[in-house]
Amino acid sequence: MTASPLIEFIAREHPAFVHIPLGLVAVLPLAMLASFHPRHGKILTGTSFFLAGIGWVASTAALFSGLVWGRQINLISPSGFLPVVANEKQVLQKILQVHILAATTGFLIGGICVFLLWRIWRRDYSSGLEGADHRHHAGRRFWERGVGAPALLLGFLWLGSWGFSGKLGGIMVFGNEETNRAAAEADAAKRNDVEAELPIRALDYASLEPAEDKPVRSKAHGDRWRRIWVTASGIDAYKAGRPLPAGAYAVMSTFTDDKGKPGSEPGPLYMKETKADGTTAFLFYWPRVPEALRKEVSGQDSVYWRSPDPKLFTCLGCHEKGGSAAK
Repeated sequence: MTASPLIEFIAREHPAFVHIPLGLVAVLPLAMLASFHPRHGKILTGTSFFLAGIGWVASTAALFSGLVWGRQINLISPSGFLPVVANEKQVLQKILQVHILAATTGFLIGGICVFLLWRIWRRDYSSGLEGADHRHHAGRRFWERGVGAPALLLGFLWLGSWGFSGKLGGIMVFGNEETNRAAAEADAAKRNDVEAELPIRALDYASLEPAEDKPVRSKAHGDRWRRIWVTASGIDAYKAGRPLPAGAYAVMSTFTDDKGKPGSEPGPLYMKETKADGTTAFLFYWPRVPEALRKEVSGQDSVYWRSPDPKLFTCLGCHEKGGSAAK
């Protein structure tokens, strides 16, 4: 399903949403330190509470926009909150994981900090006249003045978490040596991949061994009629319910009705392969998606997804559970 223009705008403007709370959190420790001065402690405590409160509320928009953006650019699965790192070469996904965890940690620390500042601000503004408050404030030990040492410590931890998260965000946008090297390796691998633009082997599924005598319905794959085709090296293992050996693969052709008879609507083509290193890879190819069914593929009219595309994480999760579709 396509996102609304408002959601797309929120996702696209994530860098702008981030800078607003980050700027407030950056100046917050200065106001908190200044609140330890005995003469203006009350005013600067209120200022600290205001900066922290606005920064924390604004950070919710930053977190939400970042999540939507990550899902739109396919670094996070549609129902997920963190990118799944399938292998060590997914540098961007690894950086994004730490980026999100650091931002979330700062958000939680910031919530506690705002609560402490609210309590201190309420205490100071219910303490009476300015002169009496000044004498009382000056009589406190230094670490108990102003916002107090616990809130100040949380303010620095908040800034540290968000500063680290912001640094990682900058790396994802502008790159560094590691991300540039990973991008170059991915580009070289794509140039050397004969199937980078077309699922050649999957399209030639009729040359494989049929694993079934006739089409059957598959509720796990949209309740479509399907038929399985397996390489000769893996057909025995497939029929016995064992994992496919390295180098073997299975292709599933699907139809929407009439068991694949003439006139039925072709569905997507699925492929599961066991790589030489023992890992599992998936392919999903639907060259012409009927308009009524495009909501299943985020509104696209033509789809070609290959591992490690995050949209195929559902396939990996289902097959790893060992269910009916796991063969």
